[in-house]
Amino acid sequence: MNPFVQYQNIIQLLEPKDIGTTVTASAYMDLKGANRAAFLVQFGAITSATALDVEEITVEAATSDAGATEVQIDFRYRKSGALGTNTWGAITSASVLAMTASADDNKMVWIEVDPDALAANDYRYVRVKLTDNPDMTACLVGVIGLLDPVYRMTTMVAATASASA
Repeated sequence: MNPFVQYQNIIQLLEPKDIGTTVTASAYMDLKGANRAAFLVQFGAITSATALDVEEITVEAATSDAGATEVQIDFRYRKSGALGTNTWGAITSASVLAMTASADDNKMVWIEVDPDALAANDYRYVRVKLTDNPDMTACLVGVIGLLDPVYRMTTMVAATASASA
């Protein structure tokens, strides 16, 4: 089964760009009314000064879209195979995922979070945060949010924090 068919609301949360040495967070995704929630993080070229450099992916949850209350949460992910292949790694749980220039150029990462578990702790908003450690030369990346709403609609309710009430 293709998981993309199951998600009805697709939101661009971070436009594709070179984040280089900048800690970058996507826009928040509003989980109100979500049955399932996922992120698709797509990497282009990743270059670094040393083999030790990594781009760390974390997921943060917040009670407010203002961002003052975010906490790092655990997530499940799958990493794609090489460019042009239709292979994905095993589903893995993590709190941080490190992407390296030597192994992860032009790959995608599928990340899932559980809206029900987050709501139980009053977390309504989630985002992806990308941190270079210690110092990437270049990192091309974009983030897409995918929501499966509890109730199907002809017109989707806004799911970005800036458009949500």
